[in-house]
Amino acid sequence: MAKVAEMRKCVLTGKILPKEELLRFILLRDGTVLPDFNKKLDGHGFYLSNSKKLLSELSAKANPLNKILHTKTIMSEDLPQIVEQILQKRGLDALNLARKAGDLVLGFEKVKDIIAKGKAAFVIEATDAGEDGRQKISAMATDLEKFTLYDVASLSQALNRENTVYLAVKKSSMSAMVRSAFQRYQTFLNE
Repeated sequence: MAKVAEMRKCVLTGKILPKEELLRFILLRDGTVLPDFNKKLDGHGFYLSNSKKLLSELSAKANPLNKILHTKTIMSEDLPQIVEQILQKRGLDALNLARKAGDLVLGFEKVKDIIAKGKAAFVIEATDAGEDGRQKISAMATDLEKFTLYDVASLSQALNRENTVYLAVKKSSMSAMVRSAFQRYQTFLNE
């Protein structure tokens, strides 16, 4: 039986979306707004669209949350950067879990092989990967989703390896979790 997605409403845009596509925040008693993606903090929870642009606009002008939440709210000017760091770290942590589970393939040749065998769920390329390598991977992985969110240094540090440029996540139960974390981060950056 398919799991029914829980729907929530963005308090700013009014859009009703699956809660996995929104960002959860809480309002503390003193009016401070904090990200609460794990739903662990005490306070009044509310959802906002997964968009860096929306958060940046929200923290740059007169705070419309005051009216919407019926109280004075305090938002840090660097809230968009804080949320970005959290989502970026979640993506890298998901990759590391996939590596520990044996579902992550690293290196151009190994990625090329797993794509050819049809065992890759999706491909990850460093933002600063060489154009020739990108073209070769793209030519092979025409039907696979590709993520280009992290640079070589970030990938290398997260996976405790040197020169991590090309990666593939194997088709497995782990791939859905990694894809979800990457899509959430990608949506945040691009919306």
